[in-house]
Amino acid sequence: MHSFLRPLVLLAAASAAWGQGPNLAAARPVVSQSEDGPPMQGGESFVPGEQVFFRYIVEGLNAKPADKIRLTGHIQAFDPKGVAISVPDEQVIATTLAQEDKEWKPKIRSQFLIPTIAPPGTYRIRYDVVDEQTKKKATGEATFSVRSHAVEPAKELVIRNLGFYRAQDEQTPLKVVAYRAGDVLFVRLDITGYKYGEQNAIDVSYDVEILGPGGKSLFSQPDAAVERSQAFYPQPWVPVEFNLNLQTTMTLGTYTLVITAHDGVGNQTATEKTEFRVE
Repeated sequence: MHSFLRPLVLLAAASAAWGQGPNLAAARPVVSQSEDGPPMQGGESFVPGEQVFFRYIVEGLNAKPADKIRLTGHIQAFDPKGVAISVPDEQVIATTLAQEDKEWKPKIRSQFLIPTIAPPGTYRIRYDVVDEQTKKKATGEATFSVRSHAVEPAKELVIRNLGFYRAQDEQTPLKVVAYRAGDVLFVRLDITGYKYGEQNAIDVSYDVEILGPGGKSLFSQPDAAVERSQAFYPQPWVPVEFNLNLQTTMTLGTYTLVITAHDGVGNQTATEKTEFRVE
């Protein structure tokens, strides 16, 4: 009786071991600045408009020579709020293993651009791989950092970070906003809180006006610039930069810069006033 039971028990144990095998895994993710480049180190970050390269290894296939391999991988990147910055990228690997490929581990690659206007923070790459033969699936997540200008979001149209600068390439706004007649006045600001149309369409414009010491309008330019665009990623703000030449005949005193922003999609208007002196 025992002689019949032992082979059956051994056969069942062998079948269980074959069915278990290693688990499918999307392993060893690498985020880099070049294809197959070294991984980004702690403290390193990307900037808006930069290309991101990503790769990972597929492990646990438990395949043998002459086996057919068919894998489908998906990769997509998201900003700190979970908004997708890239379309889903699907990568397919289909091949037949040769004898020399018995230790081969498939590598899935992808690349995408960070939007040219993107908030700072920690971004996430969500990825997966499906073994089309067994229908097993493995998922993973990787992160990378983006260093950029920060603009606080708003639910309604608003002008933020309005500042005067001495020169076009200066990064710090003037603490004491004072110029001389004949100087060039540099201004930067951000417009946010506008609404989006179809395909994240935006329609943003702004007017510029200068009021003299007595409140009289000395200069006015409606629709000084207009931003109309569509994009996969919803542009979070519109950066504005312009300069004005102060006339040499301007009298000394306090002047007022008036910026009026318009949102054509959301039918909103916002105005910001700030003073500067001519000394």
